[in-house]
Amino acid sequence: MRVYPLYCSIVLISLSLTLSCRSSRSDQSTSPSDAGIWPQRPVIVDGNDGDWVKPLPYTDRKEKLNYSVSNDGDNVYIIVSTRSPQEQQKIIEGGMTVWINSKAEKEESTAVGIGFPLDSRRDRDRELMAQARPDKYKNDRPVTLDDLKNYSLYGFSSEIENYEYGQNNGKGVLVRIDYNKEGDLIYEASVSLSTLYPQNTTHNFAGKSIAVGIFIEGLLPNAVVPQEGGGGGGVSIGGGLGVGSFGSGGGLGLSIGSGSLGRIGGKNRQIYQLTKIWQVQPLARASR
Repeated sequence: MRVYPLYCSIVLISLSLTLSCRSSRSDQSTSPSDAGIWPQRPVIVDGNDGDWVKPLPYTDRKEKLNYSVSNDGDNVYIIVSTRSPQEQQKIIEGGMTVWINSKAEKEESTAVGIGFPLDSRRDRDRELMAQARPDKYKNDRPVTLDDLKNYSLYGFSSEIENYEYGQNNGKGVLVRIDYNKEGDLIYEASVSLSTLYPQNTTHNFAGKSIAVGIFIEGLLPNAVVPQEGGGGGGVSIGGGLGVGSFGSGGGLGLSIGSGSLGRIGGKNRQIYQLTKIWQVQPLARASR
């Protein structure tokens, strides 16, 4: 008579542990179907997430990012969104590069990349302005979206190419960053499929997969970052200048320190660190 309650207890405990493990695993990220994602409406690269289906299907909890990759018959589209003030500042001040590998390999050396925002510490225009007007352009001057006018393309040709908003890059690449009305920082980019697959003259990309890498540079150890809660608008940066994160040449040789600590809200937090996020996804077929 005593065995039956004991047996029931064991079954309930086992079931609880199983459900707990499943919940923990599924909490890390969600994945779209193996068929990829075809946009439900045309995507306009303007730093606005209103033309994307939400919630975005992928999440990186450590970096507090949400993101998605989709395609139509002409372009691949990428969106990255964050509401975290620390992550927003990390992206704006430290810089971010999005890589697209048409061979579906998690490897930037065989991919094309969009460097935007660029590491603001290597912005030559800002350097010159700071030298000319030290009273106005100090090291702790707030960095805003108005400062983010330049972007770089890597791997599209034998050299790194630099452009400003409004310039035709000839590669079918568009990129934009802005805040939405909720205060989320929205990054959008698109790349022409013909650029990714120049040998494909039939424009039939069914069955192909891509790997998208989101590389976010770290901040200097003495950067003053805002506390969590709130968001949107400019972000103020403290501390001095450091060595730039972006290298030169085909593979870029990105380098960043690790193990240093920044001060956030009276607590130490590691922010001087390069983050690499990769997502492999098949290209979607046209929805009927």
